[in-house]
Amino acid sequence: MTEGERKERICKKAKDLGANLVRSCSIKKWRELPIQEPEFWPENIWPWSKNVIVLAIPLFAPMVQTTPSMVYQELYDTSNRILDGISYQLANYIVSELGFRAIFFPRDCYYNVEVLVNNPSAAFSHVLSGYYAGIGTIGDSHNLISKEFGPRMRVVSVITDAPISEDEMISENLCIHCGQCLKKCPIQCFSENGNDVYHMDKVACTKHHVEIKNQHHWPCGVCIGVCPVGEDMKAYRGEMPVTQEGILHCQSYGS
Repeated sequence: MTEGERKERICKKAKDLGANLVRSCSIKKWRELPIQEPEFWPENIWPWSKNVIVLAIPLFAPMVQTTPSMVYQELYDTSNRILDGISYQLANYIVSELGFRAIFFPRDCYYNVEVLVNNPSAAFSHVLSGYYAGIGTIGDSHNLISKEFGPRMRVVSVITDAPISEDEMISENLCIHCGQCLKKCPIQCFSENGNDVYHMDKVACTKHHVEIKNQHHWPCGVCIGVCPVGEDMKAYRGEMPVTQEGILHCQSYGS
């Protein structure tokens, strides 16, 4: 079986399991285009790893834009459960059917949001794996932005030693630098710094999440809700995905 044929089988399995987007990259990308420190590179965590398969599913704009609400929290939680299930089954398929090593890295993988206040970093970044694999590019808001869904998606990664062909990275930055995420952030955690990506006060962002979690509706998600990029928004051109009254209604119940 060639690397391309193996990749086709893995992609078909992932899509049959429910993934909308499936891309892959070599772990060499972390070394070739270093963004994080070496301790975060797959090769320094899983020495047998060779490739990373990245899976994404959408978050629906009319639900995201009600944030902060239980409507968005349920969407977020549901997408997390689905992604963990898909990635577990895909890793199991690679191990049991194809005969290679594989694991999945859970999409969030932290005990609760409070622990992130003192250390607001994940052990593995799905944003970077999605960037290296060609799912999308990194926007001003530090979110991964795809052509299909803008930043309104959830992403998970499967790490494997299976020899597979990798996808090309997206060369054109998909972020249009409209400034909506900067302007609409409820705590103004973004600021201009002269680069393509805004400076982000991660601690302030995390503390805001602690606050709204204590109000029983989280995460925030305003920065992904206001982003105009994504083919998913074409269905709503010329009309609002949800009315302002509808947003207030969803925020008034269930939390």
